[in-house]
Amino acid sequence: MKKNSSPKSNRFFYLFLGLLCLSFSAVAQAKEMKTVAVLPFEIIAPEDLSYVQDGIVQMLHSRLVWKDKVSVIEQKKTEIQFNQIKEQNSDRRIESLAKSLGSDYIITGSITHFANAFSIDTRIYDIRNKQWMAFSEQSTAINDLIPKMSAISAKINKKVFDRETVIYTDLVRQEQEKAEQWKRQNPERLMPEMPAGEREKKSSLWRFWEYL
Repeated sequence: MKKNSSPKSNRFFYLFLGLLCLSFSAVAQAKEMKTVAVLPFEIIAPEDLSYVQDGIVQMLHSRLVWKDKVSVIEQKKTEIQFNQIKEQNSDRRIESLAKSLGSDYIITGSITHFANAFSIDTRIYDIRNKQWMAFSEQSTAINDLIPKMSAISAKINKKVFDRETVIYTDLVRQEQEKAEQWKRQNPERLMPEMPAGEREKKSSLWRFWEYL
């Protein structure tokens, strides 16, 4: 006669099954999580902009972190690993850094001050697809650099991680308002221009009627 399994053995079986499901779920979540490393931005300016440099890096860290989706590697760890790489070629250094950190993306950039204008040029390297993506903003005031960097981080979130933030929504709205304002101020630019050949043909016809 076949014995029925005991309640105790059943409990162990279901407990094992539950732990197995949790393990698979954790592995899937780990694969889905993207990791970003941020390098200090290069400063190209006559004055000391180190405080802006630090602010930009901190902003990128806070703006790009997305629970269960995107994590940003600790800044000190990123810098230590980067300084240990002896490779001279910049792209190879980036790839070596990504490999040592286990990072999916590396962000680098520069802050340039020239002729009363500031420029933030940001590049993000996609390790898997081996390609660069560029984002930039300009300003005439140094106090505007951090808000401009906030705009760049919103664009990175949208383009790279398909994450639409409040800041990105505001940027889209502002661009739409500018476009509508331009249309109202320049209505003549919206009318299709007559091809050169058609203009010449019309001009010749009117000259013909002048002689009748």
